[in-house]
Amino acid sequence: MSVSGKTKDNAKSREDLKEICNHPELHYDPISKKYPKARYALDKRRKQALCKWIKELNFPDGYASNIGRCVDSKKLNMFGMKSHDCHVFMQRLLSIAFRDLLEDDIWIAISELSIFFRDLIARNLNVENLRLLHENIPKILCKLKKIFPPSFFDSMEHLLIHLAYEAILAGPVQFRWMYPFER
Repeated sequence: MSVSGKTKDNAKSREDLKEICNHPELHYDPISKKYPKARYALDKRRKQALCKWIKELNFPDGYASNIGRCVDSKKLNMFGMKSHDCHVFMQRLLSIAFRDLLEDDIWIAISELSIFFRDLIARNLNVENLRLLHENIPKILCKLKKIFPPSFFDSMEHLLIHLAYEAILAGPVQFRWMYPFER
């Protein structure tokens, strides 16, 4: 959503693009003296639509907190989400929220990431399904690397590679996550 101070898409990362990868459409434009807007960045109208949609969401009791309270409709950003709310957003809402707001290739990559998380936290895990998740997550990350600048990817995005294997070794995530203690 290009929130100032939060986005990793800045002038330094755009300069790195020249050296690291082939995204000439994102390079500095000397005529307008600006960097072009990235394909994944939402314009004002789309941000308003997303914020309105999130603000109007209702969940069953105990499923998630009121995520609508975490939306600032004037600044067009989200704030103050607890970790459980972020997981609900990542696993259930991400692919729905951005379906009509992003181009298909971007939406598909983000949806695959959302499905990965949803499958990973299932109450009943099948080792074969986890092996499939383990094989597919590098492909999903490669799709994301074609879309987002290199500065977006740090050690946290790399950890996804290990999560399915960890679930094979340690069992369902519910027995190891910290939500009950954080609350």
